[in-house]
Amino acid sequence: MSGTKGNGMSEGFRRHEAKMPRLDETDGVSFEDKEIWLHFFVIETDSHWMAAETDGDGSYYGYVVLDGDYEKAGWGIFSLAHLMMTPGMMIMRRKVLRRFADVLREVRSG
Repeated sequence: MSGTKGNGMSEGFRRHEAKMPRLDETDGVSFEDKEIWLHFFVIETDSHWMAAETDGDGSYYGYVVLDGDYEKAGWGIFSLAHLMMTPGMMIMRRKVLRRFADVLREVRSG
């Protein structure tokens, strides 16, 4: 399964994703100031995928924290198809975009 077409994602999700910056489009923006459009997370864990850019077909560039390990967390590419195979995966569409630094502070404070 690739991309968001035909994978059960809502029309609202697809519209939101369509508004996101495309991959590499925010290269001149500092990591702290990148806007987070989508926040994927697993309930009852401290794993987060915070998306700032997309290819428009289910791949994202963003910040990844696995199991609360902020020392090894970092920026990279991740895919919707891979995330949706994870039990308990939830998605937050950010209606009000927030800077990465603010979202990370919120996530770390629990």
